[in-house]
Amino acid sequence: MNPIHVVAGVITNPQGEILLARRPDHLHQGGLWEFPGGKCERGETPEQALARELWEELDLVIQQIRPLIRIHHTYPEKSILLDVWQVEKWQGLPWGKEQQLLQWCPPQRLREKAFPAANYPIITAVQLPSIYLITPEPLSKQDRRFFYQLETCLDNDISLVQLRAPHLSDQEFCECAERALTISNRYGAHLLVNAAPELAIAVGTHGVHLNGERLQRYSQRPLPPHLWVAASCHDAQQIQQANRIQADFMVLSPVKPTLSHPDAKPLGWSSFFQLTELANGPVYALGGMSKSDMLKTWSHGGQGIAGIRGVWRNHSDCVPEEYIKNSHDSALTSNSTSANNISSPLISSVCQSPQLPHTN
Repeated sequence: MNPIHVVAGVITNPQGEILLARRPDHLHQGGLWEFPGGKCERGETPEQALARELWEELDLVIQQIRPLIRIHHTYPEKSILLDVWQVEKWQGLPWGKEQQLLQWCPPQRLREKAFPAANYPIITAVQLPSIYLITPEPLSKQDRRFFYQLETCLDNDISLVQLRAPHLSDQEFCECAERALTISNRYGAHLLVNAAPELAIAVGTHGVHLNGERLQRYSQRPLPPHLWVAASCHDAQQIQQANRIQADFMVLSPVKPTLSHPDAKPLGWSSFFQLTELANGPVYALGGMSKSDMLKTWSHGGQGIAGIRGVWRNHSDCVPEEYIKNSHDSALTSNSTSANNISSPLISSVCQSPQLPHTN
């Protein structure tokens, strides 16, 4: 049976609040809140259907929209394809032309509302930015150039960061994560660590990013709902595993050829789109990405771009020369010190943190 094609619009006012509509009690999922929209009629494009629905329901005229997320969901009684669009410009004063109750809701309070099950990935997409910064590896916690660049990125509106440092010891990684978290909190940004979930809890970061190896270890979500769980994926099997553990979002790579993995076969945009259709949440494109790829990413089902060089390097020229020299000198000093001789209350708490129960 073909799914019912439904369109929905995420409408934001100048205060950043999201417009919600309450479903009439006599309808399927009646009494729950939803993002305004409705069914596509025969022969309509999704854009045409959304324009018609928002005019009929809310008295709004759409001026500019872009794709946000597509969600395939099966209820006991039917299957739907929920085609969601970000309404970037609109004209009019919304009111319930069909007598439906409307409400403006701050994004951070959306999860306090009761929605149909298919709507929850929309909330995640609304709360996530279009750019996910993956850091290069710091030399140590004294790497002043690294932390200066991190702060520069955050000062330029980066709000979601993955700290990735596979070659540091656990102790060095924790120390770097603690410092990065302090900087991120100052800017209201969210920091995820590419590490064990236990480390994320011990340091107090906003969540964890599971690489492909860690992703396979879990049969359930490894962190509570208020913390982010992200996953690296390269194929359909990994996306299905990320769905299984209820990851909030995924990073799919490599979309294009990369300098870091020149022998890896790129997915290309067609395969990227096909794989995003399998995901139960937002998907970032990784691999050769720059801001110029944003529109193409959106048009192929992506939340936005994830990147190291393509995001980080935009601000690297801003680092003063003295930071480069001091960072190098500090790294030499740090690397000559045995990790066992470094005393840190943070590391002590990591070593004593209990194991999380969701591994296979």
